[in-house]
Amino acid sequence: MAGGILSGLNAAQREAVTTTADVVQVLAPPGSGKTKTLTARVAHLIAERRLKPWNIIVCTFTVKAANEMKERITKFVGPDCANQLKLGTFHSVALRYLKQYGQHIGLSKDFGIADTSDSKAIVKRITKQNDYTIDAGSARGRISTQKAKGIDSEQFAKTKKNVEQQEFARVYEEYEETLKASNLLDYDDLLTRCCLLLPNVEALLIDEYQDTNNIQYELMALFAQHRNVITIVGDPDQSIYGFRSAEIKNLTRMKQQWADTLTINLEENYRSSGAILHAAQHIIEQDESRPPKKLQATHTFGQRPILRKLPTAAAEADWLVAEVKRTQALSGGLLQPNDFAVLLRSAALSRAIESALGREGVPYRMIGGMRFYDRVEIKLLIDYLRVVDSPGNSEAVERIANMPPRRVGEGTIKGLHEEARLKGVSLWSMVLDVVQGRCRSATKVNNTSHTGLAKFVDVIVSAQKKLASTAAEDTPLVTLLQHIIKKLNYQDHLKKKYADDCEARWSNVEELIAQTTEASDPQQLAAMLAEGALPTIEGIERRTESVTEDALSLFLANVTLSTAGAEKAEQDGEKIQQLTISTIHGAKGLEWPVVFIPACYDGSIPHSRAEDNDEERRLLYVGMTRAQALLYLSSPGRNSQREEASMSTFLAQPGVAAYFEEHGPSIATRDVQGLAKTLGRESPSDAVVAESKRSLERDEDNYWPLTGEQPPEELAKWDRGKSNETAWSIGGMRPAAVFSTAAVTMQQQQDFTTASTTIKAGFVSAKAQYDDILEEQRLKKVDERAAQAKAVADEKPKGRKRQIEGQGSIASFFAKPSTTAKKENESCSNDVKQHDAKRTKIPLQELSNVNTVASADIANRRLMLSHKLPSTAPSRQTPRPTSRVPPAGNPYPFSSSPPQQDEDDGNPTTSDTIPTSDAGHDETTNTMMARPATTFHTTSMQTVVPQRKTLGMRRSLKGWNARGGRH
Repeated sequence: MAGGILSGLNAAQREAVTTTADVVQVLAPPGSGKTKTLTARVAHLIAERRLKPWNIIVCTFTVKAANEMKERITKFVGPDCANQLKLGTFHSVALRYLKQYGQHIGLSKDFGIADTSDSKAIVKRITKQNDYTIDAGSARGRISTQKAKGIDSEQFAKTKKNVEQQEFARVYEEYEETLKASNLLDYDDLLTRCCLLLPNVEALLIDEYQDTNNIQYELMALFAQHRNVITIVGDPDQSIYGFRSAEIKNLTRMKQQWADTLTINLEENYRSSGAILHAAQHIIEQDESRPPKKLQATHTFGQRPILRKLPTAAAEADWLVAEVKRTQALSGGLLQPNDFAVLLRSAALSRAIESALGREGVPYRMIGGMRFYDRVEIKLLIDYLRVVDSPGNSEAVERIANMPPRRVGEGTIKGLHEEARLKGVSLWSMVLDVVQGRCRSATKVNNTSHTGLAKFVDVIVSAQKKLASTAAEDTPLVTLLQHIIKKLNYQDHLKKKYADDCEARWSNVEELIAQTTEASDPQQLAAMLAEGALPTIEGIERRTESVTEDALSLFLANVTLSTAGAEKAEQDGEKIQQLTISTIHGAKGLEWPVVFIPACYDGSIPHSRAEDNDEERRLLYVGMTRAQALLYLSSPGRNSQREEASMSTFLAQPGVAAYFEEHGPSIATRDVQGLAKTLGRESPSDAVVAESKRSLERDEDNYWPLTGEQPPEELAKWDRGKSNETAWSIGGMRPAAVFSTAAVTMQQQQDFTTASTTIKAGFVSAKAQYDDILEEQRLKKVDERAAQAKAVADEKPKGRKRQIEGQGSIASFFAKPSTTAKKENESCSNDVKQHDAKRTKIPLQELSNVNTVASADIANRRLMLSHKLPSTAPSRQTPRPTSRVPPAGNPYPFSSSPPQQDEDDGNPTTSDTIPTSDAGHDETTNTMMARPATTFHTTSMQTVVPQRKTLGMRRSLKGWNARGGRH
């Protein structure tokens, strides 16, 4: 047995499993195999140290983690032994003890559990009735915080100081009195009341220990006090639940209370690539107060994480979706939608991303969305079951008394509720007495309301009789639920109230019926009761349980404790490939091959309302370590509210950039093989990858500039989503009324100023029109060259890295660079690539042919030509400009900056005459014709062409003077 338990464990894990120390702290970083270690420790305690499984408690923080752990333990010790373990969340374990031994601390057998909506409703009513100024929502949160610290209402009342605290103390006290009168415990009470019991436990094991709060720590100490055999697994670097009162100091507190605590560090990571771990480790080590811990990767170094700058939140969403599609295609299907996750600091950030995914047809699912039992149509039926089981639950009675509508006014129900409170009885007792005529209510109940209340009472009473008269073998739960649905005529109610989606809602009801059918199975009920059974403690009375009586109570308790009510429906059906969207908090304990963390800016992470920046840093660390092979972080220059945003403080620290790439990875064949190795999958063939790659418009992340600015293609889109020619042209021309106020902004190289060229309506001469015809002919030749270049480049990458943001000079819009310039560029590019390769140790990637003329550039040039008025425009002579003598040193008085000179070309050659025939147009020089000053005012523009250069106007201004007389 021991050999099987220890199989596959590394040295540190083996020590944690087999140590004879009673109190053990296992510090386990992300992906270090903590669950494997903890389950092996449980099996070792049973097999080697002969501890009784029914006296071992294993606490987790989620139902999913508990189920996974139980499945693993079962493989070690078998199902019979595993079923005897007390394994579950803190709250579920505490509930088992309270149900069976609660009478020893004054709890009645039929106590109910107030869910979140019940608690909120109680606090809201208390504040409203007493005209308190305190916010009901915040008051409920404060009550939970006080209980997590182990402070009851009496203790808090003794420490009240100012007026606000005195008011909260009264709310807290009345809240507790209301729960007691209704025979209810809230979620926090399960732990506080269980602390009053003293069970006999031989060993206690706790997962995710860094997330425990004060009351959970005290409960741990009480559980373990008989033998003091404790094993905890946790990681202080993953303590991210301070807002839930989690205490990272509990690790230190434990060492102080148990001085012989043995600490074992797990250092090997089995999840992420080395590059991802190095970056995450560098981020978390910014907190100098944390104890240093090593984290060793077991995978290859892999692709470096990406830290991308984008101009806006919308652009960030578009880029993210484009990268999902690009990496999926370049991997040849190795990566599927299920392999991608988008992790958010807060759920509100998902709007732009969901919209982008929807536009591109990428399926996705939300983690942490509305739970199954929280859906309106399900919650109402659950409330009916709660009232049948525990009529003293006045909050549930108030919610369902007029649902479905029975013409009982809201004022009537609230009046009866208040009257019941004053009399010290439950709302159900008050309603029952009024309907049956045993008392006269001070609240006016007219005949219509009385009839409606009578119908409500009939539903509850008949259901209680049905439950009492049904034998266990007759499936009491499903019979009870079907009875209630029939009495309520529930399907017709859903059709009337939710006409648009009544079928979907009724499907949810059918799912609930199916669940109660399964829960009603006598064998399953017996197994559930046996699983929840606790050992008999000598000398202490224990309640006996009846399957028939406790079936409904057990079902409702599981509903309240459930955190994933809708998971079963997804598991039963065929799995659909979907990208996952989740908050980072919701992703804790999960992993994906590819992870995106968008909105990495100050105000998002660290959050603007966060009180602990160290916890925010840990949150980013947790998000980064969810990734196995590829990790993307991004930061927009403007957030979703269009406010300016600065990159997260954690990512803007000196030295951080060295751990990240500025753009998405170039994924070659060897990279696909590396991804497959990291993920433990079979690598697709080269042919499959090549075929998948053909579907891409761009195989490089080179659309958005690395500086976070808008690309020229976006700036040229006057009407996003439509082509320029379609959106702008009417009969081949753009209406003057439309373009008269338009502005064209052209991004230039860093040595140039950013220019805005305003096109205004005005007279267009025949000569200018003729110039445009010549220019169109020239562009056709450019099209032909571009087509030829494209044919040559088909086998090469379709995009190239943008080395200098702004995408080159304006010359790239119109012509190829000279041969000399081309050689210099290639030489310079090779030097840069060699230097970068030495620094990053990343293989060189082949760049696109620099002579290829982008189709977008040609479209932009044609765009300039389209800014002409029709020849039928009213003839209005524009005043000619006054001739000026250019000032010394600047022969271009109308430019904000002189043209840049080529080092190998000397002074630019300009033409002082305008060709008047085809013979005058020199095709070899590709001279750009001057634009009419009345049509196109140019600022800070330079066109670089082979042999000859021009600024779009004549240096001597003769063209301008001459044109003034030709109308």
